[in-house]
Amino acid sequence: MNYRHLLGTFTLSLSLVGCAATSGFQTYDLPTEGIYQTELGTPVNLVKLTQDTLPVVQSAQTHNLSHYAPLFQTEVQDYRLNPGDILSFQLWAYPEISAVPTASDNNNGYQIDRNGYIQFPFINRYKAAGKTLPQVNQEVRRLLIPYLNNPDVVVRVISYQGQRYSVVGNVKSAGQFYLTDQPVSVYTALGLAGGINEQGDSTSIQLVRQGVTYDLNTIALEKAGYSLHKLLIQPNDTLYISPRENQKIYVMGEAGTNKPLPIRDQGMTLADVLGESEGINPYSANPSRIYVLRGNSDNKMTEIYHLSLKNLGDFGLAKQFKMNSNDIVYVDATGLTRWERVVSQILPFSYVAGSAIR
Repeated sequence: MNYRHLLGTFTLSLSLVGCAATSGFQTYDLPTEGIYQTELGTPVNLVKLTQDTLPVVQSAQTHNLSHYAPLFQTEVQDYRLNPGDILSFQLWAYPEISAVPTASDNNNGYQIDRNGYIQFPFINRYKAAGKTLPQVNQEVRRLLIPYLNNPDVVVRVISYQGQRYSVVGNVKSAGQFYLTDQPVSVYTALGLAGGINEQGDSTSIQLVRQGVTYDLNTIALEKAGYSLHKLLIQPNDTLYISPRENQKIYVMGEAGTNKPLPIRDQGMTLADVLGESEGINPYSANPSRIYVLRGNSDNKMTEIYHLSLKNLGDFGLAKQFKMNSNDIVYVDATGLTRWERVVSQILPFSYVAGSAIR
């Protein structure tokens, strides 16, 4: 009876140890390639990296940037006045009704109210919002002709306070800023905020526009022909500069070391990641099973890229494969390594069982 009890206990322990030893990431049940769905309903696209498929992958990465194109196609338009803007009115022949900045009050002028109007002598309420300065100059002069001789009026904006945007995150002088009659690019906006501080990541900028967040990878966009010098700030835009510590690649499995790696400003390849992780473990790693896991926020698809480095000549593929922020590199173990780990956990139970029998 005792033998049966011990045998049952040993068998149960063996089952539990086997489950524990083989838990975690599993790759033996992955398809060779193609789209499939996990038990939890996650759509996965597994791509085997070869000299034929790598150009397709890189082309897809560039194509994914094409939806940013409309951001760079905004045409420069004449500034239209907004509620909050402060105007000066200079009438050379009638200084008593002129409103111009003074040494003591730089904002001495007429502010456009929230309904878009200003109050001016003779013409009373005048709708200025939504109009360009040339329009305002022309209309005000025409309205003053019945009251003044040769009303040679010059209207200027002395303080732009109508259209705001924000720069926040890791910049030296975060805050709200105002758009003027001069176009403001993303780089100009960052310069007005004092530039990116030491903790900020100059390659990772988020633009929030009308409720939509755009992740601007400056290096990838520049290489694709989209310069942030040409991306103009719009009213109510928000620029957020991410901290460097958030831009990492995670290495797991049978690499030389398992640790998060900060992404270099110039970008990294899979070869760079493996090199900084001290390569793959020569005793336990399966060089034919190296995977890169990448989430896709646009369609909820998880991309898994499979690379075999069994042949040293294929290391060039790793050098060509470009990494993204938050990618996970997983190096699988050999079948023998998995078995040895199971056995190493069984042996203590075997010793206990043997002692009990004796």
